This record gives sequence, structure tokens and C-alpha cells, in this order.
Amino acid sequence: MFSFGKRSLLGVLILFILLAVMGWAWRQRESLPVITRTLQAAVTPAESVSSGILQSFSNVFHIVDVSMKNRIEWEALEKENAALKNRSVNYDELAAENERLRALLDFRNTHPQYKLVAAAVISRDYGTWTETMIIHVGTRNGIAKNMPVITPQGVVGFVADVFPDTARVQLLTDPRTSIGAIVQRPASRVASVVRGNGNVPTEPQFVNVAKDADILEGDTLVTSGFGSIYPKGLPVGTIVSIHQDATDFVKYAVIRPAVDFSKLEEVFVVAAAVPTEPYSTPDVQPKLVPQTNRDKVEGVKGAAAL
Repeated sequence: MFSFGKRSLLGVLILFILLAVMGWAWRQRESLPVITRTLQAAVTPAESVSSGILQSFSNVFHIVDVSMKNRIEWEALEKENAALKNRSVNYDELAAENERLRALLDFRNTHPQYKLVAAAVISRDYGTWTETMIIHVGTRNGIAKNMPVITPQGVVGFVADVFPDTARVQLLTDPRTSIGAIVQRPASRVASVVRGNGNVPTEPQFVNVAKDADILEGDTLVTSGFGSIYPKGLPVGTIVSIHQDATDFVKYAVIRPAVDFSKLEEVFVVAAAVPTEPYSTPDVQPKLVPQTNRDKVEGVKGAAAL
């Protein structure tokens, strides 16, 4: 125990002596260059290694700091970009809706002869033998069966079924639909029926047209007013091709509907056609024209003229 304590004391003493010598040598480094160079040479590798390690840690911390800042900035820019995109989509949607509603309002203002009820399209039924859609107005809004449904572009169809708050519209393209139509061109005025085409719903047909009837590709068809549903003069579609019927006695024409049914969002239901005032002649009293010799010969006593 005593010998161990003695050696430990000796080691501590030697360590203090070394530290004292190193301290003295450091203070005398300018007057003792040999000692200074020796110490510098001994310390330089350690300083270089420690400096490199510290620089590496500093570079790593700098890279991590820059990466974190870039990540935060990138996430902020990404959120801002998403917000701008959402705002742009909302703006475009509002602009499109405003354009549609303005067209509906203009149509209502320029057609005072119709009592129009605006309705939004809720859903569409695309079937092989049915082409219908549901609108959000019904009997509570004064809607009844067989009322025509239109847009500013033309005929959509008619109300086939009506419920308190909704109604089902049978479209022009439905194969069960038949609409009386007439060629708008003054030199033609050929009248017949437009029917839906079950084989190609997007191509209704102007059927039962006389073989020698004056119809041409590009002719516009409007409602003839011969039925009890549609008022006269509403656009139906345009003739795109003319074909001979299999019987060879009549022909038919394929038409392009005036309405783009794939883009329908709002429609009008014609609740009533406001009657226009009949033409009245001026209130002028007739006067008698004096008799002439010819009148006496022919037995005419007088003639009334305005």
C-alpha cells in the first residue's frame, strides 16, 4: 500500500514539473526559438487534425442548416403555389358560371313572350334506349308534364315526369322523342319530324322527308309549332348529311343538335307562352263612294273603301 502511494506521488510530481517546464517554455518562446519550434512541431499535427475535425463538423452543421431552411422555404412555396392554383381554378369556375348565367339572363330579357323558369341540371341518364336528365325544379315551382325545356342555343327536350322538387326531362336525343321541325330557309320551308336515334344518340334524324323535297346540308331546323309542346321558331339543329330511305320513296337527314348536351348545366323550362296582342286595324269609318254609270249598269249601288 505504502509503495503504491509513493509511486503515485512521484508520478504526480513529475507531471507538475513537466507542466511547469512547458509553461515556462511557452512564456519564453520568443527568447528560446529552439524550444518554440520543437513545441510548434509537436503541436501542429494535433492542431491540424483538430482544426479539420472542427471544420468538418462546421460544414456538416452548415449543410444541415441550409437544407432545413431550403426545405421550409420549399414547403412554403409549395403551399403558396397550391393556394394560387386553387384560387385560379375558383376564378375560372366563377368566370364560366358568370358567362353562362349572363347568357341565360340575356335570353330571358330578349324573349318576354315566354314565362321561363331557370333550373340547374342535377344528373344525366345515358342509356341505350333512354336519354334523360334530372333538373332541380318541380311542382312547387309551377312545373308540369310536357313543358318544353330549352337553352339560349335551342331545344333540349320536354318534362316527362315531375315531382315536388325535381323533374325528369326527356331529351331531344332520346329515341322516343319526336319534334315537329321546319327548315328555316325561306326558299324551302320543308316540314317534318326530328326523332332521336337509338343507334347513335348524338345524331338525331329529320325523317319522312319527301324524296324531292328541297333540303340541303347546312340548313337550320327550327320547331314548326305544329305540336302542342314546343312554341314555333326554337332552334333544333343543323342538317349535316342527307340519305335516301330504304323504301326509296322518302329520305332523311342527320342533324347536329343546336344544344351541346355534354355541357348542360342550366336550362329554362317554358312554363307558358305569353300570348301577344292580336293585330288590330285602325279605327276608321268606311265611306261610300259615289255611284257611277258603271255601278248603275251592273246593279251596284255603292262601294265601301277605306
